[in-house]
Amino acid sequence: MKVLKFFAYVAIAMAVLLSASCKGKTDSGGRGLYKIDVYTQTGNYAGLQVGWFGKIVKEKFNMELNIIPTSDGVFQTRMASGKLGDLIVFGNDGAEYIDAIEANMLLDWYKGDLLDKYGPDIKKNLSTALKKNSEVFGGGTKCYGFGYDVSSSAKYIDAAFYHPDIRFDLYQRIGSPRIPNLMSYLDVLKKMVALEPKSDSGLPAYAFSLFKDWDGDLVMSVKCMGAFYGYDEFGFTLYHAESNTVKPVLDPDSLYIQGLKFFNTAYQMGILDPDSATQTFSDVVEKYADGRVYWSLFSWLGPSNYNTAERLAQGKGMFAVAAEDQKNIVYGTSIYGKERVWAIGSKAKHPERIMELINWLCTPEGVMTNHWGPKGVTWDYDSNNKAYLTPLGIEIQDGNKKAQIPESAGGGQYVDGENKINNTTYTINDINPVTGERYNKDFWSSELNRVTNPARKAWQKAMGVMTEDDYLEKGNFKALVVASDYVKEKRSDMLEQKYVQVSNAIKNGSWKAIYAKNDAEFNRIVQEMITQAKAFGYDECVEWDKEQGKIRAAAVRRALGN
Repeated sequence: MKVLKFFAYVAIAMAVLLSASCKGKTDSGGRGLYKIDVYTQTGNYAGLQVGWFGKIVKEKFNMELNIIPTSDGVFQTRMASGKLGDLIVFGNDGAEYIDAIEANMLLDWYKGDLLDKYGPDIKKNLSTALKKNSEVFGGGTKCYGFGYDVSSSAKYIDAAFYHPDIRFDLYQRIGSPRIPNLMSYLDVLKKMVALEPKSDSGLPAYAFSLFKDWDGDLVMSVKCMGAFYGYDEFGFTLYHAESNTVKPVLDPDSLYIQGLKFFNTAYQMGILDPDSATQTFSDVVEKYADGRVYWSLFSWLGPSNYNTAERLAQGKGMFAVAAEDQKNIVYGTSIYGKERVWAIGSKAKHPERIMELINWLCTPEGVMTNHWGPKGVTWDYDSNNKAYLTPLGIEIQDGNKKAQIPESAGGGQYVDGENKINNTTYTINDINPVTGERYNKDFWSSELNRVTNPARKAWQKAMGVMTEDDYLEKGNFKALVVASDYVKEKRSDMLEQKYVQVSNAIKNGSWKAIYAKNDAEFNRIVQEMITQAKAFGYDECVEWDKEQGKIRAAAVRRALGN
């Protein structure tokens, strides 16, 4: 009996030692392969994470990531199954996030020693974001994750990603005409398409190419027109960043209705891609890469895919050109985190290992890797601890995301290996404590001092600035969206049902309006859309949004110290 007890004690001791050896590490540590389901509402990819990011995660954590993007009905189906996912990224902290908490689908991060042992960097550096989540969603005693794009300081401002980028070389070739307002882009772009009607591969070129993948309450491409004039999407209203008031989207003079008219006019002029209503985000990326689209909603979409080193050397490129009356929204950084939430599923077999992965993504190495690829391959630090891009990194960031990654770093094309979770921890505009510079490469001393290509030189000379942010600042084209601790309240089930019906009516009507053959048909479709939306409860939804707008405005005033 004593011998049996002895071996039992030995077995227990070995188990404890093995368990302890697994804790607090950021490498695989001899642990077995752990394949997790990553349900991400911000993802566009389905399947196993591959390439360089997959290799890094495998080597550091001995984990494989099975990426599950969202689409109509996926959330409800996974909720009904009893397991939402192991690692979960919510597109916002609204109804579905709250439903998941109430259904006990999410893990409490304050439970036991999870944060202390496996998330030390999160606990130390993101304490305000954790506290906000706890107070809003956990009654001050529980925590169900944190919002993305966290900043270490409320004093920073994110780099602008809303600014219209156009083929600047073509713009100069037609004489750089004035663009007084939004509608003025159309004649300018029509001339650009007429000047160069074919892409590099000989396919038809268009001013605009849209996609449905990211439509939420509204059609994404249309509501973004508000972002060029100081408005942030806010339910069925647009929230004005400077006046802190809301504007219902179906008001005749709203930027949403103007946006519909803008794209419909483009369609009638023959400069809107006719595939816009049926193609995917990936299709649009391919068209930018082929030079088939001359205008971009986002700073990272058109330029990132069109501006290859070869084209830039030839003087071709997409750069920011704002209309004279624009006020592009820029976001203040948030110490509270923003609406996309990192969470861990309550049914995860090894939540501590998932916490280690998220914790690593909150370190300088994790943030840099997430944005710029594998260290030592696409970027590195110099002897003064300043970040720089390697020649391969320069090629990739200058537009060739199909560049091959060495087999030793995961192989395949860079774009295929990018992190398919598609979310951030720290904002890219926070300060990297290793370098003392932003994580954003556009502000690294190495990049600012790098020899500028002919295309960017032409833009810089014409605008009298070095960067897009300088351009928006100099032209007074910025409207600051102040970060606050505001969180939209959960809507009642009845109101939520009305929101879904109203949203579908607006989105379906919007796409029909974009493709109207003439102004009379456009006006008829828009009126039918408004009538149908109101029949489903649009006015009640808007009243709720207006009340939420007042709460948000109060939170902004608190953040500003007013």
